[in-house]
Amino acid sequence: MEVDREELDTSFLEEDADLIRQVEHSREDRKLGRLYGKEAGLEYLRNKVKDFEHGQNI
Repeated sequence: MEVDREELDTSFLEEDADLIRQVEHSREDRKLGRLYGKEAGLEYLRNKVKDFEHGQNI
């Protein structure tokens, strides 16, 4: 199924405050070099999980 972009109504996106915040945050991350490739992103998440798990040890 092919979508005609000219007929797609995206005006509601302009009013979505959460989406706008996410886009602004993403732009800031990109500007400051806080973007991760696939492998770097996985490593970052693994480290965060380890940190969380170590913090939960009782």
